[in-house]
Amino acid sequence: MTSPSPRRPARLLSAALLTATTTALVVLGAGQAQATVLSRGANQAAADERCAAAYDGEADGNGVYADVVLADDRHFSVWDGNGSDGNWGPASCFDAQIARFRVCEDHSGCADWFWWPKP
Repeated sequence: MTSPSPRRPARLLSAALLTATTTALVVLGAGQAQATVLSRGANQAAADERCAAAYDGEADGNGVYADVVLADDRHFSVWDGNGSDGNWGPASCFDAQIARFRVCEDHSGCADWFWWPKP
């Protein structure tokens, strides 16, 4: 019997962190921009400096939205809007920079805030 590798837990933790917060190219607004993608279960929200969108990855009857606060303290909810059909909902773009956002599932709660840009 061999002992487990001491490096394996670190790899598993790294993989878990990558699924929670990633950076990806997604279509937000007029074209492709580098966005931060947050996950809560199979649900996701993506945002760059001015645009946000949501993705409902669970057919559980709960809506999914990106909870957005702008630098001027205005607050918006950007809903997926199309159910869990496998597509991202429409992006919303704002006239002020996004200060922070998170992914939320209706009746289930929200992930932690992500500050954009990170302070």
